[in-house]
Amino acid sequence: LNGDPDQPIIMGRTYHQDNRSPGSLPGTKTQMTIRSKTYKGDGFNELRFEDATGKEELYMHAQKDMTTEVLHDRTTTVNNNHTETVVVGQTVNVGTKKEGGHDQKITVANDQKTTVVNNQITEITEGNKKTDIDKGDQEITLHEGKQTIKVKKTISVSSEEKIEFICGESSITLLENGEITISGKIIKNDAKDEYHVNTKKLSADGSEEQVLTGGILKLNP
Repeated sequence: LNGDPDQPIIMGRTYHQDNRSPGSLPGTKTQMTIRSKTYKGDGFNELRFEDATGKEELYMHAQKDMTTEVLHDRTTTVNNNHTETVVVGQTVNVGTKKEGGHDQKITVANDQKTTVVNNQITEITEGNKKTDIDKGDQEITLHEGKQTIKVKKTISVSSEEKIEFICGESSITLLENGEITISGKIIKNDAKDEYHVNTKKLSADGSEEQVLTGGILKLNP
C-alpha cells in the first residue's frame, strides 16, 4: 500500500487446508463460486458459474430472503422452457389505481391450462369483463354441484342459429326462423291472475282427451 512492501494488497489466494474450495476438487474444477457464510451459523449465500461444456449454468442461492430492485425496465428472455415453483403463496401487483394505465397482458401462442385444487375467485371492483373467442367453442362442465348466476339488471342470451335448454327429457328450443319448441312429458303453465295468448291461428290437439274447465267459459264473446 502506497509503495510499502510491508503493507501488501492481496488480490487473490489459493485454497489450502484452512481455506478450502467451496466444492470438492477436482469434481468442481470447471466452477467458479462466490460463497459467503452465515454469521454464527451454517448457512451461506452463493453465486456459482459452471463452465463445463454442455453444462453451462449460472446458479444463485439465497440462504433466506432475496430482493431484486429495478428502477426502470426489466426484460427476461427464456429461449426454451421456464418452470417456477412457489411453495407457499404468491402475490403479483401491477401498478396502482391512482397512477393509472398500469395494465397486465399475457400472450400464449398455443394452449393455456390453469389447475386450481381448491377455490378460485375473480373479483372485479369496477369495470367490465369480456371473453372473446374468434374461432372454436366454449364449454363449461360441472361434474358435481350447481351453478348460480345473479344479476341486478338484465341477462341477455343471443344466438344467430339456435338456443337450446335441456334438462333430462325436457327441452326448450329456439330457432333463428322464429320457431320455438317446448318438449316434455308434462308441461304446465300457471298464471296466478291472467294468461293471454295472442295469435292469428291457434290449434289444440289432444289425441286421447281434451278438457277445458273454468268458472265461466266464453267462446267468441
